[in-house]
Amino acid sequence: MRVLFALVLIIYISPPVFSQVTQKQTDLENTILNRQQELERIQTELIEKRKNIEGLKSREKQYLNELYALDEKLNLNAQLTANITRQIADINRLVEEMEARLKLNEQDLEYRYEVLNDRLVWIYKRSRVSSLAAVLSADGPVQAARRLYLFSLLNRYDRETLNRIDSLIVSIESQKSDLLERKGDITDLMREKRQQTRLIKADRTVRNGLLKKVRTEKDSEQKAIRQLDEDQERINSIIETLLEDRKIMDTEAAAEFENLKGKLLWPVYGKVIRKFGKIKDKKYNTTVSNPGIDIKADAGSEVVASTSGEVAYISWLRGYGSFIILDHGGGYYTLYAHLDDINVEAGQFITAGENIATVSETGDLTGPIIHFELRYGKEQYDPLPWLR
Repeated sequence: MRVLFALVLIIYISPPVFSQVTQKQTDLENTILNRQQELERIQTELIEKRKNIEGLKSREKQYLNELYALDEKLNLNAQLTANITRQIADINRLVEEMEARLKLNEQDLEYRYEVLNDRLVWIYKRSRVSSLAAVLSADGPVQAARRLYLFSLLNRYDRETLNRIDSLIVSIESQKSDLLERKGDITDLMREKRQQTRLIKADRTVRNGLLKKVRTEKDSEQKAIRQLDEDQERINSIIETLLEDRKIMDTEAAAEFENLKGKLLWPVYGKVIRKFGKIKDKKYNTTVSNPGIDIKADAGSEVVASTSGEVAYISWLRGYGSFIILDHGGGYYTLYAHLDDINVEAGQFITAGENIATVSETGDLTGPIIHFELRYGKEQYDPLPWLR
């Protein structure tokens, strides 16, 4: 009976490999679900933009409006492509989590089969002696009760093992089915991404043709300048909302940022073609206010964060194109406009020098540029003294 007791002890002490859905996997699944909803929203908005563009084409001399509509559509296409890329990455991570969980369950099943096999061998070798006989042959009632208890433990464990095996078989089959479905999702998303890439290429060709027409019209250029003034007011409103959400200004964070004066990274390599402040337009004899600096750069060039911060806002405006606002704490913000291939999300923390997007081909009427602003609250600062 010492052998019986040892067997029971080994069975209950040996830890089976249980697999559970980790919090990390659950969070990842929620992220994927939320992004899927965002993808559907952008796709719906794209359908509307395509309709609007078709309507504009039927009117004469609506080049600028058509250009803005096409720019917005390009922005949505870029958002969709970036979201698809992130969705593919997230699903790939989920597939890795699911494969790891499947492997654990398969190991657990193998372990259960080994335990069951050992139990069957043990039962076969002792088939001549029944559990009842072993209990009745005990030296006294205490030993009989002990033997009866040990046999009940073995019987209960046998039932639990069989139930666990059944459960694992069902779970493994379900996991394999889920894996195939997720891998199918990746294939569908990659197909959608290729389609969006083709659409972007075609739209950019159309956009370049429109841009040539717009540049020949004085009225269109002046409208574009007025649009920039309107968008600056919109940016002020956005910053004001961000400040209200923050509630309390972090003075320590403000002091840390102020120590970075003269040390901020350039968001892109290029030449400053428009400086901060009032700018005289010799062509039309007008004065415009530039809230930042405009850096001429090659389309597709990498745009980086000037310093670390949180992505506070991502959107599109006619005069700014696609833009990102980074919150550096203490009321300091940097803004990057005329972007393409945005690869960050609102709420994401970015380190200094980290790639956040590329220079858009859309830019403004002068060609591909990056518009860069530095703000303390709603106050606009000249970025040049702050850059290295």
